[in-house]
Amino acid sequence: MLRAKNLFFILVGAGLFSFGLYYLIIPNHLYEGGATGINLILYYLFGIQPWLMNILINIPLFIIGWKILGKRTLYYSLVGTLGVTAWLAIFEHIPITIPLENDLILVAILGGILMGAGLGMIFKAGGTTGGSDILARIGHKYTSYTIGQIILAFDIFVLTLTILVFHDLRNVLYTLMMVTIVSRVIDFISDGNYGSKGVMIVSEKSHELAQAIDENIERGITLIKAQGFYSRKEIDMVYSVIYKSQLQEMKELIHRIDPHAFITITDAHEVLGEGFTLDSNKQPFEK
Repeated sequence: MLRAKNLFFILVGAGLFSFGLYYLIIPNHLYEGGATGINLILYYLFGIQPWLMNILINIPLFIIGWKILGKRTLYYSLVGTLGVTAWLAIFEHIPITIPLENDLILVAILGGILMGAGLGMIFKAGGTTGGSDILARIGHKYTSYTIGQIILAFDIFVLTLTILVFHDLRNVLYTLMMVTIVSRVIDFISDGNYGSKGVMIVSEKSHELAQAIDENIERGITLIKAQGFYSRKEIDMVYSVIYKSQLQEMKELIHRIDPHAFITITDAHEVLGEGFTLDSNKQPFEK
């Protein structure tokens, strides 16, 4: 069941993201990574409206990702994508001018804050805006590369393509500044979209939780023997390291299975091992 609160924040976040994109990034001819970057390249070259390309780019991705994404993530991501599309279509008919065309540093800062805030709200509510996030999940499913590695590679590819098409290194560098700000704002609001978190769960349904994490989150799980100090009851604690983008999905999954579970979440500043620095054959990922 989709939660009204989550849907509300996804739609508000989509509005903030779209506002920054339409009124700051596009008028000042800045760029983006990922699917949004492809969208902007097509807009600058052929004048195809961003709202139209956003839906055209994401429709086939959602069809491909239908069986790969969990239902809840898929539905929330669909809401996020349709929300961005709708907001962009609305803003097309609302003339607003933000007079910062002579100061791309301020454009990058303000655009980064608005778009980062919007994405942070969307990620915190458990959704995405589609695009490269779906591609990364598909790629991770069928290759040895991590979600973070695939997203980074796709962003680099799109920005490199942008330089080759427009020969505009100056604005691409301003874009990199904006993207950095977006990332920091996402970290502040949603505790990050990429990176890792260590999750430890104390629950009487530890084996059921471990099975669900393995099937839905697709991360490794370790069961740790433990004993309650007061109850003296022996239990298995569940420990898993996940991507930050999976944190909301993890919390909702735990709550569905055991609403009374005791959970601690810590920052994993560096993660070494299978799924992060080693592939399924225990070999290092190729650089």
